[in-house]
Amino acid sequence: MQIRKRNGKWSVQIRRRGFKNLYKTFEQKSDALKWSKQTEVSMDQSRFKDTTNASKTTLKSVLERHLTERISVVREPMKERARFNSVCKSKIVDKYLSELTPDLFAKYRDERKKEGISNATIVRELSFMSVAITKAIKIYNCWLPEHPITNDIKPKEAAPRNRRLEEDELKRLLIFCKEKKIYWCPMIEFAIETTMRLNEQLTLTWKNINLKDMTIKVLAMHSKTGVDRVIPLTPRALELLKKMPRSLDGRVFPLSYNNFNRTWRAICKKASIQGLRWHDLRREGCSRLLERGLSISEVQMFTGHKTVSLMLNTYSSHNPKTVAKKLNA
Repeated sequence: MQIRKRNGKWSVQIRRRGFKNLYKTFEQKSDALKWSKQTEVSMDQSRFKDTTNASKTTLKSVLERHLTERISVVREPMKERARFNSVCKSKIVDKYLSELTPDLFAKYRDERKKEGISNATIVRELSFMSVAITKAIKIYNCWLPEHPITNDIKPKEAAPRNRRLEEDELKRLLIFCKEKKIYWCPMIEFAIETTMRLNEQLTLTWKNINLKDMTIKVLAMHSKTGVDRVIPLTPRALELLKKMPRSLDGRVFPLSYNNFNRTWRAICKKASIQGLRWHDLRREGCSRLLERGLSISEVQMFTGHKTVSLMLNTYSSHNPKTVAKKLNA
C-alpha cells in the first residue's frame, strides 16, 4: 500500500497478488488511511469486492444494454422501449451505479406520483431498472455492496380493475367508430366475442382462421403466455368474419399499433365514454361468457389464462342486474 499527497489530495494505491491494482483519491489523509486498511482487511479475509466498474458505469448505459437484450425476446418491444424512454427522462439515469441509493429511487417514485403516474406504471419502471441493475451486478462485473432498489420502495398497486361496458356504451362506440374506417367496428365486437388481447388481434391473419371448424389459432409468438391456443368462435364472431373484407397483407385487422391508442381515445371521447380502456373489452367478453353459462375451464380456452384465480379476480365482473334476473326468473 502506498499513500501520497498530490495536488493537495491524498492518493492511495493498493497492490496485492491475485487482485486488480486499486487506486483512489481522498481529500483527507485520515479517510485515505481508513479506506486502505478496510480494503486490505477485506482482501485478507477474502471478502473484498471491486467496485471500480460500478463507479465508472452509469445507470443509463446499463439500461441501454438491458433494453437491447430485452427487445429481441419480448413480444411487445414497443412497450419496453416506451418504458425505457420514460425512465431516461429522469436525472437518476446519469448517476454512476456506485452512487445509487434507496433514497434516490424513493425520490424518483415520489416525483412520478406528483406527475400523476399510476402506481402500476411506477412499479413496472422500478422493476425495469431493478432487473438491469441486478444483471450489472451478476453479469457485467459491476459489483455493489447492496441493491439500491428494495421492495419497500415500490408503491402498492391499485386493486384489479372491474370496468365493464355500461348500458348503451357498446352501441355508442359502434356509432362513432364508423368514422374510423371499416375495421374498427368489427374489431371492437370481435374483442368482446373472443376475449383476445390487442396484440393478438393486430397480428391475427386469415390463414390462422378455420371457418369450417369455427376456430382461430393464436400463435405462441403473439401470445403473452408464450403458447399456442385455439379459440372457439361464437356465432357473432363468425358473422363478423364473413362480412369483413380481406386486406392485402393477410391480416384480419390491418391497423397500426402506433396510432391505435390515440384513435381509441378519440372514439371514446366522441361517444362521451370515460374511463374505458381497450383491455376492458377482454373483461367484458370473459364476463359475458361466464354469464352465458360456460364453465371456467371453457372460458380459459378463450382467455388463455394458466391460473383460474387471475381470470376470476381480474377478468370477470358480473353485472348485479343480470344476476338478479337469473334469481327471479
